[in-house]
Amino acid sequence: MEAISTLPDFLGLQDPDFQLIDRYRDLLESETPALAHAFYDYLLAHPVTAAVFRDFSRARLDALIQKQAEHISGLLASRLDKSWRESMRRIGALHHHLGIEPSWVAGAYILYWRHWQKMLQEQVPASDRNLLRDALFRLLIGDLMVQLDGYARASRETDAERLALFDVLLGVLAVPRGDESPRPEGLLQQICEALPRKSANVRLAGYVVSSAMGEILTLECLAGLPLPALQIPKIAGDPCWLALESGQAVIQSVDDPQAPEWIQALRNRIEEIGIFPFGAEDLRGVGLIGVREKGYFHRVGSAYFDAFAHLGELVLLLRNQSLRDPLTALPNRALFLDRLETARDQTLRRERLLGVALIDLDGFKQVNDRLGHGAGDQLLQAVVQRLQAQLRAGDTLARMGGDEFGLLLPGLERLDDLEVVCERLLAAIREPLEIQGEAVGVSGSLGVTLYPLDDSDASTLIQHADMALYAAKDAGRNQFHLHTLALDEAVQTEVAKRVLLEQALHEGRMVLHYQPIVASADGVVGVEALIRLQHPEKGLLAPAAFFSALDHPRLARTIGRFVLDAALRQGAIWQGEGLPLRVAVNISTRHLLDARFLEDLREALANHPSVPPEQLEIEITESAPLLNLEKAQTVLKSCQGLGVRIAIDDFGTGNASLTYLQHLPAHSIKIDQSFVRDMINDPKDLAIVAAVTTASRMLGLEVIAEGVETADHAALLAKMGCSHLQGYLFSRPLPAEDIPAWITRFRPAPQLVGALPPMDVLPPILEGHLLRVQAFLRALRQENPFPAHVLGEDAEEYCHLGRWLRGEGALLFGQSPDFAGLLARHERIHRFARAAKSLLDAGDMEGAMHQGNLLDLENRLLLAELLAMTGQRRVAHPIIAGSPE
Repeated sequence: MEAISTLPDFLGLQDPDFQLIDRYRDLLESETPALAHAFYDYLLAHPVTAAVFRDFSRARLDALIQKQAEHISGLLASRLDKSWRESMRRIGALHHHLGIEPSWVAGAYILYWRHWQKMLQEQVPASDRNLLRDALFRLLIGDLMVQLDGYARASRETDAERLALFDVLLGVLAVPRGDESPRPEGLLQQICEALPRKSANVRLAGYVVSSAMGEILTLECLAGLPLPALQIPKIAGDPCWLALESGQAVIQSVDDPQAPEWIQALRNRIEEIGIFPFGAEDLRGVGLIGVREKGYFHRVGSAYFDAFAHLGELVLLLRNQSLRDPLTALPNRALFLDRLETARDQTLRRERLLGVALIDLDGFKQVNDRLGHGAGDQLLQAVVQRLQAQLRAGDTLARMGGDEFGLLLPGLERLDDLEVVCERLLAAIREPLEIQGEAVGVSGSLGVTLYPLDDSDASTLIQHADMALYAAKDAGRNQFHLHTLALDEAVQTEVAKRVLLEQALHEGRMVLHYQPIVASADGVVGVEALIRLQHPEKGLLAPAAFFSALDHPRLARTIGRFVLDAALRQGAIWQGEGLPLRVAVNISTRHLLDARFLEDLREALANHPSVPPEQLEIEITESAPLLNLEKAQTVLKSCQGLGVRIAIDDFGTGNASLTYLQHLPAHSIKIDQSFVRDMINDPKDLAIVAAVTTASRMLGLEVIAEGVETADHAALLAKMGCSHLQGYLFSRPLPAEDIPAWITRFRPAPQLVGALPPMDVLPPILEGHLLRVQAFLRALRQENPFPAHVLGEDAEEYCHLGRWLRGEGALLFGQSPDFAGLLARHERIHRFARAAKSLLDAGDMEGAMHQGNLLDLENRLLLAELLAMTGQRRVAHPIIAGSPE
């Protein structure tokens, strides 16, 4: 504005204009006091401007009114000269400092104009009225322009201050955070240190923090002015506590006689202090910003310090989160350990018992895999609510990670109290839940130790509870187990087994021995690979010495990869010697369900390409699919797709054997030796073996009996139709190099040749087949639905008769020249069925019935050929036996 020659020239104010104003100045000044009062009445009538003056005393307001009157008089006499303009610029800057917006200042000038307009109309002659009105209007505009110029200059200074504050915030937050970055509190500390350094007005920056139940705010960080250790008790009227309780910032003048002592102690060093509250759950705090001039926060605005408070809230939230699980809001492991230390001290003083427990949910992973992580989270939250409902005040439930929880039970008087609490907690977990519209059930395993009976430090108490937890799982889950000295010794024994196995793997002392599997019709068909450990002092150790470590998380995959590679390598050697033996390997539960298992299997097959995939058989125990049937089914189907055979080992010992026959893509069933060994003397075992054999044959599955030790066992199994035998009657497990010689020496024992009724399972299969054909023909006439496994592209492999033909039928009649024709006729039956259904769908009923008649004729021919084949064949399958090696 100063680039213009003079402001009056710019406004068109000439000497005659000022002379006219001077002529009527006494008249205009006569109403100055009333105008000044009207001016402040106007400001005090509006909340925005009234807030600026709310803390002013009456005397101070009167002084301001007097100054306003002087301003009016001075303006009329000023002629807008240079000194007046400088004075008005300072007033404009003051208005900015006080936080009065330019629009409110301009509004006040309207009061001047209205007041003078009335006087002009009533007391100035008409000849001078318009000229005076025009001169006064330009004078007011000039005065306002100069004030706005001062306001703008102050505003630019404020913008620079704001920019400095912004740079502080941005500079701290933009620093890269590596592994060595400070804790969350470090962010606030850096900002507190930077504010006094980069802002000319900020002299003090810090913050105090209190817990929700605390009665004292404690200084955690302070930069700028030195202060003694500051603690602010909860006293009525203290601005920090007022800010916390109201959630609103408080601007406090240090010379206020009502200010607390800790603020008054800052006199002569700062003029006012801004107090900005923040909080996160059970942690709260306030930021303290001390400045060197009054009105600073109004002038600069509190938004930048609100950002400081928001960051403080974030810091406290992060601190709280660092001690709590975000999903359940329970204490995490760090807070659990801290509370455990405190509980140990209190337990000794009170002479009571402290229960330290770990809880793990049984079946949680299956729910998570089947319904998704969202359902898993809902399940965890629901279980937490139930557990908390069963706990006493003072008990602590913490989430240690995943589906594992920690529990502190202080103040127990006797062991019975612990048992009651544990049973109650396990019962609460067992209650069914509804998640995403489905009924979901899980159980819990709980391991617990008692302090000071278990006089250990905090971390060891948790280790002992963990030992007890795994003991509860091994014992069948859905129960609790108390840590004892015996359990500790057992765990140490397991650790020793794992170390023994790890060392043997590392040093190449793991070997495979092979036990032959013989077939009643074909002699030796394969071997089962069985792992052994070569001990430097004790010699060759059987799996009993280290069996429990085979499925350990750290070892299961390594051992599985070793077994696959070693067995296939040996199979390739035998293949080169003209012995195409099927090799069965045992795969642990953990390795089978490992996401990398199929990758390991493909790699092993690729490394030994001379061994056809069908000569490898994977044996799985019932426990593997029991843990996750759906995943096991998917993995085994993929194995089958590679051409690898599948056998279910130890059949009958698990909890869902018949379900596995329904759902798993197995080629063989191995009846557990615990049933075979006692079947001659125990009718229950005999009934189980007979039932499994019959069911497997009807499904076209190969049946292998383990533990065959006598010729009587072999003869009885043969009469049941069990086709494959394995046990000490034939051979113990042998080193790989001994297998060829054993096969060369092996001869069947003529005295054990017995009779196998080959067709004992065929009548019910044929009956079922005939009923399905009749049902299909009725479906063509639209009398009932079509039966399953008839119309699909691979239906001939899954129907009743198809399973039998490809299983036991192939075993009995596969060498017959007529058997291939029998299979082809069976396939034609399904082709006629598909053609008939296609014509029916197209509306050609006559064509559909013609295909149905062809199907019926083909079926009659198939049955006649099958019956003729079975009638011609004598039942004569030698039972192969030899002396054990």
